[in-house]
Amino acid sequence: MSTKLLIIIISLLWPLLPLYAQLDAAARPDTIPPIVSDSLLELPLDSLPPAASTDSLPPQPDSLTVSLKAITYSKDSLDSPVQYNAQDSMIYDIAGQKIHLYGNASVSYSSINLKAGHIIFDWSSNIVKAEGMPDSLGRPSALPEFSDGSQNFTADSMRYDFVTRKGVVYDVTTQQNDVIVHGERSKFISNAARDTTEKSQDIIFSEGAIFTTCTHDEPHFGIRSRRQKVIPNKLVVVGPSNLEIMGVPTPLWLPFGFFPISSGRRTGLLFPSDYQYSPQWGFGLERIGWFFPLSEHFNLSLTGTAYIKGTWGLQASSQYKKRYKYSGGFDLGFDQRRSEDDEGVVTRPKSYRFTWSHRQERTAHPTNNFGGSINIQTNNYQSRVFNDAQNVLQNQLNSNLAFSKSWRDKPINLNASFSHNQNSATRKVTINFPNVKFQTQALYPFRQKERVGPKRWYEDITMRYQGEARNRFEATDTTLFTQKTLDDAQFGVQQSVSSGTSFKVLKYFNLNPGVNYSEVWYLKSLRKDFIPELNIDTMFNNGVETYDTLSYGMVNDTLIPGFKSYRQFSSSISLNTQIFGTLRFNRGRLLGVRHVIKPSLSFSYTPDYTNPSLGYTKSVQSTTDPEAFNDYSIFQGSIYGGPPQGGRQMALNYSLNNIFEAKFLSKKDSTEKKLKLFDNLVVNGNYNFAADSLNWSPVNVNGTTRLFKGMTTFSAQAQFDPYAAVQVGNSLRRINEFSWRRDGKLLRFVNANARFNTNITVGKIRALFMGEEEKVVEDPLETDNRQPEETDFLSLFENFRISHNLVLNWQGQADGRDTFFIQTHSINCQGNIQLTENWGVNIGNFGYDFVRKGLTYPSVGFSRNLHCWQMSINWQPTRGTYSFNIGVRPGSLDFLKVPYNRNNADARSQF
Repeated sequence: MSTKLLIIIISLLWPLLPLYAQLDAAARPDTIPPIVSDSLLELPLDSLPPAASTDSLPPQPDSLTVSLKAITYSKDSLDSPVQYNAQDSMIYDIAGQKIHLYGNASVSYSSINLKAGHIIFDWSSNIVKAEGMPDSLGRPSALPEFSDGSQNFTADSMRYDFVTRKGVVYDVTTQQNDVIVHGERSKFISNAARDTTEKSQDIIFSEGAIFTTCTHDEPHFGIRSRRQKVIPNKLVVVGPSNLEIMGVPTPLWLPFGFFPISSGRRTGLLFPSDYQYSPQWGFGLERIGWFFPLSEHFNLSLTGTAYIKGTWGLQASSQYKKRYKYSGGFDLGFDQRRSEDDEGVVTRPKSYRFTWSHRQERTAHPTNNFGGSINIQTNNYQSRVFNDAQNVLQNQLNSNLAFSKSWRDKPINLNASFSHNQNSATRKVTINFPNVKFQTQALYPFRQKERVGPKRWYEDITMRYQGEARNRFEATDTTLFTQKTLDDAQFGVQQSVSSGTSFKVLKYFNLNPGVNYSEVWYLKSLRKDFIPELNIDTMFNNGVETYDTLSYGMVNDTLIPGFKSYRQFSSSISLNTQIFGTLRFNRGRLLGVRHVIKPSLSFSYTPDYTNPSLGYTKSVQSTTDPEAFNDYSIFQGSIYGGPPQGGRQMALNYSLNNIFEAKFLSKKDSTEKKLKLFDNLVVNGNYNFAADSLNWSPVNVNGTTRLFKGMTTFSAQAQFDPYAAVQVGNSLRRINEFSWRRDGKLLRFVNANARFNTNITVGKIRALFMGEEEKVVEDPLETDNRQPEETDFLSLFENFRISHNLVLNWQGQADGRDTFFIQTHSINCQGNIQLTENWGVNIGNFGYDFVRKGLTYPSVGFSRNLHCWQMSINWQPTRGTYSFNIGVRPGSLDFLKVPYNRNNADARSQF
């Protein structure tokens, strides 16, 4: 009983010991107070006011009345309170001046937090020790977890000094960004333990450590070294180290290493994307360089590619963004690749690429806007450097960069732009720069500013002005940056003024008269010169020598500098209306069909610009007939072309647009739904009163509709001619004789074509056949992110896209027989197939051309998720290129990889 009583008394008196120690120290100022393990608030000695004294003597000083503020603390005392807690029990060792905390124990001091199954705190030395506790099965559990600010540790055991802020941890696991360090023994030094006059950082010294990006408890790979130094969020420095895979050392050793682990944007080395060997180029590195964060809104990456046999390239790429202002990026590339043909001739063709995209936010400026994209390359850069289907099959490049300015209080706007069109198959490049356009909105010159009386019909007359100046360069991609391209540049200015109005006639008709005047200026004009030169072909027929004159000379084209201009005038008047017809049904789901007809008649007049007095047209002698002369326009091939060469036009134009719609009841909720049967079906043509023959133009018919809820677009076009035709060589020529008189047909069939374009995903096919209601697909290539409720075979193809193109052609002949052929028939698919959680298939492009009877550049890839590693295989059989790569997943150690591939230069040498 005495032992239990003693324990109870100690437990009751223990909280009073710190107070007693401080009061005793106050009574003896020469004594340094002991360091306590707990924090106390500054309390008054007595809560009751002192009683009135009845003694005439003055009060004597009492040590108990000394204020706690006068206490002098030791320099070794802690500057913050220590908080501790335990879920199971706390044992106080008074003799040893220690506290034992058991079961989910925790100790907190300043920014330091420690959790463990068992914690021992020594308040005499301010050292804390922590270790785990075995669970019911004897396995280690509740291992120490230490955190100091952003630093976190998990260890088997550890000890830490709160005063020096130094600690030693055993079997520690810590993480710096994505790098995980497993150390046998580590020493941690906080930045507060060193000189605070300099900007210091935490440092971790480790022995027998391995660092990795693998998150598994037993890392699948890592770099093991005897000694390591880790500066959190900055750098890992290692001595002699060895790469281990699955715990097995490899022959790969490093004498030392520096591995940056900085968070955020920092300047530093960009490791090569690939380490290559090519029989044509030798050993090389792909895209090794340096990263520069030039400012808060702008960064720059400079990389290079180099092979020992002379193939090399440079790339500069940048991204920039300023919130609420603008964003974009550019990429500049140069490439020189060594190529050797079968005869051993070595060439090193050069190619360039420049891409830039810029987007201005709407909130950046109310009236100014600047944005667009540029994509220019020379010598098939992207096809030479890359092997994926998107870069190889893309043969049309376009650019459009524009600045626009409008004025809030004025009906005018200004536009300056750069445009570019390039075909990598023909290698033809066309650049329009600068292209400046100034135009007005609709102006009402006769409208009253302050209305007096009813509005007059002439107040709706509008006027518009448009002026444009354009400079054009035409060249091939290999001669684009040459002096000849600059010398052959063309410049032109076009101005036009138009006026028109619209008003009702007979209540249901719209009458729209209008006139237009335009003027074009050029600084160069065309002159054709005939150069006599007989070209005679000698033949022998039955021993008789005969001669055939193939040509009497040649025509030489010359651009003559000098100001030239032409002017055009045209007028027109049109009449249009709309006619509605509805057919209703009283039975079934089909409620009715509506037919909308939009007829239009117009009359236009254009003068004869081939009149020699105008000087727009000249003639040159024919090369095949010495008595004949051919007319040509001196503005032929210019930016805006020249005036019409068809003579005077007084044409009556007719057009008939038909729209067919249906209304039906939905299967699900019996609500009314609309369906467009034909978006449009247009019939048009004209009659020229000024022509001396062939007054009627061919009749054109075209229409468009969408099928299968918008997944397939069908368009058709046909042409019929009221006149007969005769065969001249390989072509047909119209004659001034109606077809119904010669062949008994009202209209002669000329040609027709039908196009079916289908762009769908497998998810949309499932929705279609399951009978789900779906809106018309505005963008068929948009990724469908919906996941199926149940996993089935089709769910593997949810992110798969299929495109099918079919073009049918019919061509009429003079004898009445039609020729039919399939112009285009191809099917292509692209997308990803996730076979399992770790296996995936990537189809960059896979299709079949039924016309050419061959595959259309298949590009297939496989990927395997290996936890902290990844493997990928890509193959382009048409080119003979492939790549195999197994390496660490993207992160601080992703330079650890084993690439193997064959480029297009090596593939060509194999054939």
